[in-house]
Amino acid sequence: MKLEDFADREPRFILENFFSGTLRGFGVTIGRLGGFQNRFTIDARGRFDPAANVLSLTEDYFFDDGHSDTLTWTILKRSENRYEGRETLIDGVAEGEQAGSAFRWQYSRDVPAADGSKTRFGFDDWFILHDERHMSVHASLTKLGVEVATLEAFYERVG
Repeated sequence: MKLEDFADREPRFILENFFSGTLRGFGVTIGRLGGFQNRFTIDARGRFDPAANVLSLTEDYFFDDGHSDTLTWTILKRSENRYEGRETLIDGVAEGEQAGSAFRWQYSRDVPAADGSKTRFGFDDWFILHDERHMSVHASLTKLGVEVATLEAFYERVG
């Protein structure tokens, strides 16, 4: 996919608008060869501070094997369509760019497993806005530059 493919698509995805409030989601992770890895649900809540141009977003992931993962983002809106994010398990800074109904988010993160260990993955997340309440996510997870899994998720604004 390319961001240019979405430039003229409506509705326009504004990260801080969609993620302000309460959201619920669900998804699956699929291994490199197509094998099912896990299911998960998501509880998320965000708040945008327009004076600072900062979105504070917390995402709680609950996996079907019983483990969970919480991402606590601080996302700075650098320009009309560019964003920079920080999170405790991120290596460096996440970079994001918006065009039309899409948002691309790229970063490396140490992901906790059920046994307590952590593995660093590269993430290439594509958020596609369907309407003001619904969004889908397609993510590619890489290790040492090789795709090892994909993630498909869906979010709904509930408050």
